[in-house]
Amino acid sequence: MIKVAAAVIVSDGKILAAKRKNERLGGGFWEFPGGKLEPGETPKQACQREVAEELGDQCEVLERIEVSRHFTTPYGELEIDFFWTKLKTYNLKLVAASEYRWLTPEQLASVTWLKPSEPVLEVIKQTDLRKFE
Repeated sequence: MIKVAAAVIVSDGKILAAKRKNERLGGGFWEFPGGKLEPGETPKQACQREVAEELGDQCEVLERIEVSRHFTTPYGELEIDFFWTKLKTYNLKLVAASEYRWLTPEQLASVTWLKPSEPVLEVIKQTDLRKFE
C-alpha cells in the first residue's frame, strides 16, 4: 500500500490544478500537488513537505477532505489523504508539473484528472470555498 497526501489548494474561489510532466507515470493528466509519505511522517506533514518540494511554497493545511481514500491503480494500491490547503507563499515552481492552472469549481471538468483525484472534484463543487479565505 502506497500512502499519499495531496493538497487541494484554495485561493480566491479557485483550486490549483497541476498537470503531470509527460515523462512521469500518469503524465499529461491533472492532479492535486502531493506525493508519498516518508517513514514516520503524518499525512499532514507530507502534504506540507510535498507543497514545499513541488511548488517551492509554504502552506497551511486546514482540514482533511472526507472522500474515498483507497484506490487500485496500474502502479499499485494507494491510500490518499486529501487536504484543504492555503498557500502562504506563491512561488509555484514547476518541479513535478509541466503546468498549473487556477480553476473555478465549474472549470474543473475542463481538464482530464487522474482517477484518484475524481472523488474530490464532486466535494469541491459542493463546498463554499469562501470559508477557506
